[in-house]
Amino acid sequence: MTQEKKQVTKPGELHRPAPRFADFPHSEWTARIEKARRLMRQEGIDLLMLWNDRNIRYFAAYTSTHWATPSIPPLLAIIPVDHDPVAMTGEFFFSTAEAQTWISDIRMICKGYAYSEKTLGEIPIEVAAIVREIGYGNANIALEMGPLGNMYIPRPLNDIQTLMRELPKAKFVDGDKVIWGCRGIKSPLEIERLIEAAAIHRQALGTVVQEFRPGMTEADVGNLFICSAYQNGAETVTTGSIKCGSDKEGMIDTKHTFDGVAIHKGDSLGLDMGVCHKGYWADMGRVISVGPITEDFKRYSERLIKSFEEIVLAAKPGMTVGELQRVAGESMGLVACEETAGHGIGLDIHEPPFISARSDVVLEPGMALELEPYLSTGSRKQGGHGYFHYENLVIITERGCTPIYSLPAEILQVAHPFT
Repeated sequence: MTQEKKQVTKPGELHRPAPRFADFPHSEWTARIEKARRLMRQEGIDLLMLWNDRNIRYFAAYTSTHWATPSIPPLLAIIPVDHDPVAMTGEFFFSTAEAQTWISDIRMICKGYAYSEKTLGEIPIEVAAIVREIGYGNANIALEMGPLGNMYIPRPLNDIQTLMRELPKAKFVDGDKVIWGCRGIKSPLEIERLIEAAAIHRQALGTVVQEFRPGMTEADVGNLFICSAYQNGAETVTTGSIKCGSDKEGMIDTKHTFDGVAIHKGDSLGLDMGVCHKGYWADMGRVISVGPITEDFKRYSERLIKSFEEIVLAAKPGMTVGELQRVAGESMGLVACEETAGHGIGLDIHEPPFISARSDVVLEPGMALELEPYLSTGSRKQGGHGYFHYENLVIITERGCTPIYSLPAEILQVAHPFT
């Protein structure tokens, strides 16, 4: 019996010349690379080195389920200022890289890609060798570090130290201004994905409002939201924050998986979940009464909605984030408000700019924000009226801003309340 010869596919033969499953079009990719290079020249940076999964997705159009495994980097990328970008990946991920990234120069590192400490520890050595090969061993190399966005390199410290030892003539500098200079201003494609994510989020909240019934638990509410989001196109859904029972009032960012959280007459559903669609997040929050709705609940809810509308009317390009935060504070009756009234959003659920009275970041067209005025009257067990939250997406435009709403403002109660 003759054994059939195994067909071996050579690099470039399976998914090239053009990647079939790229995360976004080639024109979008070239615009991002060109902008990165303009900013690199302004900052005196010769090469931008990327390890973080969101930055890899943004600059290389590459995704992988293995980002959830911290020890294994599926792909790395370098963007030189005067050389073609280079992607680096192991043999295990090579076909996936060919099928997705617009980077044409894909290098195989750690051949065999054994799941061992020794092999993984060789990655920075091989990366450094490629950097020297393309002529950037003496360059200013920007890493994913710096104060903007609290970025981090998802590798052990000893890996980065090894990289630096292997490139002793290079100078390692902050890459935050280049990265957020690109990612902070959304393209039309990115804005479209943000709006689509918001629509999925809105539908999930609407499902909770329509399908809630007396007798449900907090876990039931969480499952309603999550199942609806996935059924309508979510890529990922965060499991918090859901606060439904009065016992959880005052808790921040809690999941719906605590045992025994029942929902009673007079409670409210605090829902602040994250929904990701094609890489981009919606982070919209509401507090909904399960009935019967009280005058106090209505009054505080309407006050928060009015505050949001005042912030939207004020938001425009050219004003600072600090000025926007002061508008938020004054709209809530607070002269000096240091707490944040929101944050940027995109590939990360929290991105710069973070809305704070201390920020001097200037708003620009294309910035995407989640505005979220928040009101605490104290827990009902302590004599208060509860907590109120109203969060929606806002896109800064040439003349002002465009709000993308979650639930309609007039919906303050579930469709089938306690009576």
